[in-house]
Amino acid sequence: VKLLVEKGLDVSKLAGIATDGASVMVGCRAGVVQQMKALSPSLLSTHCIAHRLALSCGGAADQIPYLVKFQEILNSLYKYFHNSPKNTAKLESIQSILNASSLKMKEVFHTRWLSFEGSVEAVVRNYPSLLSVFLEEKSAKALSLHKPLSCYKFLYCAHFLSDVLKQLCFLCKQFQRSDIDFSSVNSLLNSTVSVLERLRDSKDGTVLSSFLQETPSSPSLDSSGLCTFEFKGHTIRDSSKQRDEAISACEKFVSGVIVNLRDRFVSKGDRHVISAMCSLFDPSLIASSVSPSKETLAILVDFLQTCSFPNYQSLRSEVVGFHEFVRHSGSSTGLSTVKDLAQFGIRHSEVFPVVGFIGRRMLVLPVSTVDCERGFSKQNLIKTDLRNSLKPESLSNLMMISIEGPTCLDTACEL
Repeated sequence: VKLLVEKGLDVSKLAGIATDGASVMVGCRAGVVQQMKALSPSLLSTHCIAHRLALSCGGAADQIPYLVKFQEILNSLYKYFHNSPKNTAKLESIQSILNASSLKMKEVFHTRWLSFEGSVEAVVRNYPSLLSVFLEEKSAKALSLHKPLSCYKFLYCAHFLSDVLKQLCFLCKQFQRSDIDFSSVNSLLNSTVSVLERLRDSKDGTVLSSFLQETPSSPSLDSSGLCTFEFKGHTIRDSSKQRDEAISACEKFVSGVIVNLRDRFVSKGDRHVISAMCSLFDPSLIASSVSPSKETLAILVDFLQTCSFPNYQSLRSEVVGFHEFVRHSGSSTGLSTVKDLAQFGIRHSEVFPVVGFIGRRMLVLPVSTVDCERGFSKQNLIKTDLRNSLKPESLSNLMMISIEGPTCLDTACEL
């Protein structure tokens, strides 16, 4: 922070900062945020919504022993094929014989837990081909992978997680949009939680329902006295204990994700101020003639005092006047989002200076660190071991072109 100040950065003009939640950033003593707030008390800090989502999912999975083992199995599958062109060629050969759709095996990263979705989908789609490869190979490694895959517990969890992770990945992609704002976070989160609760309680996910239709409703003994059934041409081990453990693990995982999401996305600290800002420009409240609560106004008044903004005591009367102005404005029909109303307040900041100030601060607050993460990814793609002599200016220009410039396809079309 001291280095940034020495370089000429005016910290007092910063509205907010988004972090990944690491202690070096948000530590209560020497964290970057605390040092910046010492220079600018009105600075608002947020924990990146994409990081919070990944931590919620990863934390829930780590509490369930079988899901930890499940991730290890998926990574063993990835290494088995990724490290051996021979095994990969054998898998592709069997897929061509079975006329099965192929999907490349993917690695699971604990730091990027939602990469789990691609790996689970690959296993579900390649399942018959995978077992055929292991049975044909007959090596110790192949048979050690065949055993955990050819049981009901693994199959149920894979199909159940395929449905659940699709919803979480959709939420993750929405959270990674460049144009997302704080007003959209809660609605996206609540809708996803509702879907997860339905999947947990009714077990009616598309992938899981298809699996349950192809399997017997209860374990049954075969001619050899073992509980097995045929699934996509392979013999699967089954038992009542496996079924109960599979259902319990999946339900605990979804319940843990829901609890973590609600805990990590609760309004506390600076998020109280951000939530109050959003409620000030809430279209539903304005349309229903409901004024912001006293608690909301008190939070905003305290924030304005921190910003040393003059005339903060006129906030309540100004908000009432602004809401009435919006309701009676001819252009109110086009003001359907929090962002629209904040921009509307900024345009009329001469009449509503306090509302305009709050609107400006809210619109520039960072929601996530996604754009920063993308910048690091571009840097790693451009400055490789073979291009390690790139000067900072050249690297900066290449990164800017890569991030903001036209795609190679657009350039080729123009030529």
